[in-house]
Amino acid sequence: MSRLIRPEVWKLAAPVLVEQLFVNLLGSLGAIMAARLGSEPVSSIGNVEAFTLVVSSLFSALAIGATVVVAQCIGGGQRERAAGAAQQALASGLLMALLVAAAAGLWARELLALLYPGASSVMVEHMHQYLLCAAATYPLTALTLLACGVLRGAGDTRLVMQVNSLVTLLNVLLGYALIYGFELHTGWFALGVPRLEVLGAGLAQWLARLGGVIFLIWAWRRSGPLFPQQGWRSFRFDTRLLRSLYSIGIPASVESLAFNGGKLLVQVVVMSLGPVAVAANYIAFSIAGIMNIPGNSLSVASTTLVGQAVGRGDEDAAAASMRYMLRLGWCVTAAIALVFSPLVPTVVSLYATEAAVQHQTSVLVWLNCAFLIAFPTTFILPNGLRGAGDARFAMITTIIGMLLFRILLGYMFGLLLGWGIVGVWLGMFTDWLLRSALYLWRLGSGRWRGRRLAA
Repeated sequence: MSRLIRPEVWKLAAPVLVEQLFVNLLGSLGAIMAARLGSEPVSSIGNVEAFTLVVSSLFSALAIGATVVVAQCIGGGQRERAAGAAQQALASGLLMALLVAAAAGLWARELLALLYPGASSVMVEHMHQYLLCAAATYPLTALTLLACGVLRGAGDTRLVMQVNSLVTLLNVLLGYALIYGFELHTGWFALGVPRLEVLGAGLAQWLARLGGVIFLIWAWRRSGPLFPQQGWRSFRFDTRLLRSLYSIGIPASVESLAFNGGKLLVQVVVMSLGPVAVAANYIAFSIAGIMNIPGNSLSVASTTLVGQAVGRGDEDAAAASMRYMLRLGWCVTAAIALVFSPLVPTVVSLYATEAAVQHQTSVLVWLNCAFLIAFPTTFILPNGLRGAGDARFAMITTIIGMLLFRILLGYMFGLLLGWGIVGVWLGMFTDWLLRSALYLWRLGSGRWRGRRLAA
């Protein structure tokens, strides 16, 4: 395989591929465990996860800024500036996460009433328990995402693979114990954990995130610093570095907020279709996440490769990298769609036992197979553009696609025309096609050039 893929791409993408495979497969086990609690509990988890995705997208956006700035600094030989950018990103991101966590915890019930006014009292209680646990993870999630963004910018995707794999493994093991409960009896002691169901799923996530942060700190110190040492005692916010970080981070945050906020609005539409549709939507996205693993790994590699090329001042190499990643992405996604299509009913049966949920989920996954060929232009290419410093165009494109197509068409197809959850997903795929066309135009126009941040 490494002979078919450029060595520098393989070095960056292979650990991400292993990481994403491990994370999504074990994450799917977590989804299966939640799904087997019944449609109301899994719907409650899915609703809170939709909100949490919006919150974590803010940290992910800042992490993208850290990746780009660090990659351009490394490409330009400015390792001290890369170290400073890493500190600025971690400090500002942690402060943001603490504020958001406090707000979500204090006003949890009011937030749930605003987002899901039609939810039953049982679902509201489940969602409240899970949201409190989720809010406690926000600072840990921010630290993990930002540190991983810095490491990816420096080209160290192996440590990122290790920490994210550990978090996922802990989440599954602890989730099984806390969701269903267990008893352990030996000749020396007895240990029992009660069945906590939705609350157990939330607690497992918090404990897993905590373990990931501890491991990340230990591993980073043990392996030696990637950058020159920067003392935290004399730390001060640096407006120049923050300006570079947020010139990517703010547009990426607005883009992520629009994208995931739009997904949250779509989730509200899905809620009106009933618990079967909500469960099918949640399970189908879990399965689609597995199918998107190779594309996601190429997206991460694209940002680093393009960022380091721009940092060296070689924009022609950056353009060549983006085109190469597109071609590779098309080949990979086409192969995945062809192989996965006949396996859909078998895979879906692992998640759901209700016949209605199985049927709707299978249709959604088959649709994902049909439109997967648009994944490279929708997700891999914009990550390359961000690596070049062109984050604003991706922000505008995402807002247009989300408002005019995913939300509007999803509402029209799903509710007004009565196509249900299938109509909602068709609105999403129309958004993919629109953004693909705009990103291809941007690459060909050359207007992404001249946006180097590390100079």
